[in-house]
Amino acid sequence: MPPNEVERLQALRRLKILDGALPAGLDRICAAAQGLFQVPVVLMVFLDKDVAWIKSGTKPGLVEAPRHLSFCNYTVMHDEVFVVPDTGRDGRFVSHPYVNADPPLRFYAGAPFVTEPGIRIGSICIVDHVPRDFTPRQMNLLSNLARITVDELWLHHVEETGLAPSSQPLPPLRSPLLDFQIEPSITSQQVRAARGLVNWSVRELAEAAGVSPMTVKRIEASDGTLSVRDRSAKSVRAALEQAGVEFVFAAGSEPGVRPR
Repeated sequence: MPPNEVERLQALRRLKILDGALPAGLDRICAAAQGLFQVPVVLMVFLDKDVAWIKSGTKPGLVEAPRHLSFCNYTVMHDEVFVVPDTGRDGRFVSHPYVNADPPLRFYAGAPFVTEPGIRIGSICIVDHVPRDFTPRQMNLLSNLARITVDELWLHHVEETGLAPSSQPLPPLRSPLLDFQIEPSITSQQVRAARGLVNWSVRELAEAAGVSPMTVKRIEASDGTLSVRDRSAKSVRAALEQAGVEFVFAAGSEPGVRPR
């Protein structure tokens, strides 16, 4: 149990995550994580007093589970990524019901959602049914996805509470018959993944692209493909490419990103 449990619970409830619909961006982040790490399960876990509220990458809404069974209890004890390469060989978990389930939880890696110094309200975690290694680079990527998730939760909070103007949606794409595109259009999911790849916060990307942080949040919160005629989207793409990101478009697969 974290020593600042009272403050941690207060921070969770201030965000009102458990009171209504979750931001749509969480699904895209889960999908990005599943593609990056090639794992069968991606979860976002928010730890309440006695309940672990679980957002699955494949199911809408939150699922309730006993908090005392959650691996996230270990993850929220520090800011670093918590990794268990093989739960069957770890004395803390060898008898855990999840480890002995069918299919078993044999690999776990979780990055905490840090909303302010020392306050960790939950985690994004990836799970596999077989043991596996997890490199420092992969740990960094998972940590960056946790940061992006916190940004998404903040944006959702200010929109729900009215503490800041709601972000305006991107203009709809023109008809392909009227708007010939000489290059593939990037997606909001690619922007999120690219920002995580270079370990930039929303503000850092905004400064590099010469746009406002709210513009970056608007782009990342949009659904689907970004318009090639949107100057802000072009500026964001250019800044990420200059930082060493390559946007990947392959036939038969979802658009992605990778280091140059």
